[in-house]
Amino acid sequence: MTKRNSENYSVGYGKPPKERRFKPGQSGNPRGRPKKCLSLIELFARELKRKRTIVEDGQRLRIQTDEVLVKRVVDLAVKGNEKVLRMTMKLTEQIREIESAKIERDYDARSIEEIRADFNRMRAITLADLTRAKGIDDSFP
Repeated sequence: MTKRNSENYSVGYGKPPKERRFKPGQSGNPRGRPKKCLSLIELFARELKRKRTIVEDGQRLRIQTDEVLVKRVVDLAVKGNEKVLRMTMKLTEQIREIESAKIERDYDARSIEEIRADFNRMRAITLADLTRAKGIDDSFP
């Protein structure tokens, strides 16, 4: 095979003609990658975290939308709207169950040191039982 001279090989695979190459500072994808479409959950989350201005007791407050919704639901329940009252009571009950489950889970959680101590204690008991059952003396490791 013959070697090609670089002067003669100015166009080819990965080497477009000079007039079609990108100019310095020019991108091959000027608009960039398109932004992803947000899911319905992401749209709701974004809107619920957005701050809104409300007037409460003559004062202007800037709070998140989710707080505004909670205030509105509680106000409707207090004013006597039966559907909202039932929904609020059910929601309150569920929240209390979740909170009590969190407290129980935190209470049941043990530290690594406690688990390790229990493991070592059980291992020592098991080794002692095995040595007694087999008639092996105490020098067994």
